[in-house]
Amino acid sequence: MDITQQLYEILSNSHSDWFSTKQLYEMLHARTPAERKEAAAALRRMREERLLVYDKRNNRYRKVTDRDFGTAVFQSNAKGFGFLLVEGGDDLFVPPNKTNGAFHRDKVLYRKTDGARGEAEVVKVLERGMPRLVGTYCKSRTSRFVSPDERRFVSDVYIPPKRDMGAQNGQKVVVRVTYYPRDNRNDAEGEIVSVLGFPDERNVDMLSVAANYNLSQTFPEAAEKAARALPQKVTASDLVGRRDLRGERIFTIDGEDAKDLDDAVGITQNADGSFTLGVHIADVSHYVPLGGEVDSAAFERGTSVYFPQTVFPMLPTPLSNGICSLYEGEDRLALSCVMRITGGGEVADFQLFPSVIRSCHRMTYADVQSILDGDKALASRYSDITPDLFAMDRLARILSDRRGKLGNIPFATREVSFVYDDDGEVMDVVPAENGFSHEIIEQFMLAANETAARFARESGCPFVYRVHAKPDSDKLDVLFALMRSLGIDVKRPKRYDNAVLQDALAKASQTPYFALVNDVMLRSMQKAEYSDVNKGHFGLASDCYCHFTSPIRRYADLTVHRMIKRALSGDPRFTADDRRICREAALRASAREKSADEAERKADDVKKCAYASRIVGKEFEAVVSGVTECGLFAELPNTVEGFLSADKLGAVQYDADRFCLRCASGRYSLGDKVRVRVSSVDRQACRIDFDLAPQKVPAK
Repeated sequence: MDITQQLYEILSNSHSDWFSTKQLYEMLHARTPAERKEAAAALRRMREERLLVYDKRNNRYRKVTDRDFGTAVFQSNAKGFGFLLVEGGDDLFVPPNKTNGAFHRDKVLYRKTDGARGEAEVVKVLERGMPRLVGTYCKSRTSRFVSPDERRFVSDVYIPPKRDMGAQNGQKVVVRVTYYPRDNRNDAEGEIVSVLGFPDERNVDMLSVAANYNLSQTFPEAAEKAARALPQKVTASDLVGRRDLRGERIFTIDGEDAKDLDDAVGITQNADGSFTLGVHIADVSHYVPLGGEVDSAAFERGTSVYFPQTVFPMLPTPLSNGICSLYEGEDRLALSCVMRITGGGEVADFQLFPSVIRSCHRMTYADVQSILDGDKALASRYSDITPDLFAMDRLARILSDRRGKLGNIPFATREVSFVYDDDGEVMDVVPAENGFSHEIIEQFMLAANETAARFARESGCPFVYRVHAKPDSDKLDVLFALMRSLGIDVKRPKRYDNAVLQDALAKASQTPYFALVNDVMLRSMQKAEYSDVNKGHFGLASDCYCHFTSPIRRYADLTVHRMIKRALSGDPRFTADDRRICREAALRASAREKSADEAERKADDVKKCAYASRIVGKEFEAVVSGVTECGLFAELPNTVEGFLSADKLGAVQYDADRFCLRCASGRYSLGDKVRVRVSSVDRQACRIDFDLAPQKVPAK
């Protein structure tokens, strides 16, 4: 038995956890200098091979256990250190000398550092997070490299001769990384696989964002072929086992530009004051069998991604914009949820069943809102459904009121639209204003989602739930401290529940700081996700919830449909494999949703930068939206945000407790109004810088 095996047996068979070097020498009978040198070398090797944990502070060893390791996603920082994003746990700090060759977004195996709380080292890279990068090609006589757009990928990528696809200096390119250095401060190596064009060329900005998140509008040829082979008309054989609803008043309500219409609605108000609400969802599962080529591509994508003027669909066009889309006047297969809802907004009973429908109108939110607001011409044009629209308006208000009483937290969404000139350049950024017509569809979809989830729970079938954990109380303590600093009358409660947060938002809505409080509260919340275990949804105050209403654009919904249809079949015979399918679908959908959200935010930010480059030198009233020791973030009324560096404010003093900076010109706190001048825009770094402009009202 060699000395390494002896050491391992000593550590494994002893009742003690920790051993000093002296104790190990004694147990090995290492008495001479040569024997101790050999033992020290063995200990060093075992540490390098991650068989031992060494506590440097106390100079002692113990055997590694399963608790020492975990997997996480590495988030890099330009200064060399990083953080491990641990699913379901706190983030862990990784010092620069312990990144072990990990780059931004890599999936890694880590080990927690003994004696240093919240710190870890990367043991091994399990999967590269950014095998392809978008960046700017820099070419000279002496060097060729790509400077990545993602600044947290902290290495330039060297391009060997004849590996640049003829790219020109300054062009945006996609590079495949072929070599990752052990030390992420040295250059990686790669080859250019696509030339996107010069940064100022039309649509190159969006192509760059899409490539950076591995988004594409094209599908693998096998998936495209399978989709093209599908019929674009409902056939007689499709109707077997379906309820025929083609004679009922059913219609869609969507945005003007929407092409993937996956939900339709119909309503009847009953003599007893109750409502019969039908929510009819495209039956994508009929056309996309589990495990097929289209299904594999959809699983990989997880969700559709929406950029300004561009969609990256989850399903090929013959499905997403063809046979699955509930177009006006076309027979379409659906999975229907018909609910009888009382005058108090409670779902008294319901039916779920496969159906065939024929939408009688393709309505837009704008037209529905105009009819509700009294547009007689439009009401006359859609006279067959105008009474239904007013009934829907009444029911949606009832549902909204009831959900509010149950504890739903009414966060405000802040969406924008972009105005373009004839050349496709952004001329303006306009905050979206949604009327109650949007609320109608939202309330109806919430009701259908909740009903579908409760059916699954009662049926006991494997399922994909939409879950939302309770918020972190420490983060909410910070929020309430912020609100008090803004003069909003809130007290720290004994516990944070839905009613407390509802009240806080209501009080904030009576002040100029509502948008700020809304955003900070949202950031204080846990992220909603998908799970095969029902854990309830805190934000919606629902004990059972799912996503059922968008199977064209979300894989979770497609899985939900499959399981519901199996449960409805009368002989479902669910197996452990079905539970595995739901678990994998939930994990994949959650991961892809997070990536899609990041990509969509980035695309919006890029367009906002393009707009900001047109207004350099102009002055605006803004609101302080962030305070750091490095400076202030300020937001214009149209949601464009820029940074005002502390260097431009003179000597500053950062007060973290009061969320403010003090400087010679005054005190600047979260929520303060400040007049700024747009000083510069770095479109490559997606950064907008502000200067202070002469203040109409002196800062506090």
